[in-house]
Amino acid sequence: MNTATLPTLFRPGLKILTALAVVGLAGCAWVEPIEGSEQVALVKAANVTGCQKLGHTTSYVKNEVAGLTRNQDTVTQELVTLGKNQAAKMGGDTLVQVDPLKDGKVGFDIYRCRPAQ
Repeated sequence: MNTATLPTLFRPGLKILTALAVVGLAGCAWVEPIEGSEQVALVKAANVTGCQKLGHTTSYVKNEVAGLTRNQDTVTQELVTLGKNQAAKMGGDTLVQVDPLKDGKVGFDIYRCRPAQ
């Protein structure tokens, strides 16, 4: 076997392996919840009457990795986790999505609906 042609033989396999790795990463969740965020509820706007609005946050994550569109369920999950993390930091317990998901970005209003402890 001619060793000069060995790298050429492996190129198709390397391309396939790289593509599989990128596809695998495209479905991974990279956002971790912080302490207290598990207590934050995601609700519809009609459910926050009588609640105190604390503010607004916009969450961003990568919508594409290496030119491939990521799984939208994963993107949505990460955006909600980021919103809940920010709500927990602000002392909120309720999150309302106010903008549609677009290009890995979504807006949330943050509320406190339960009495402060």
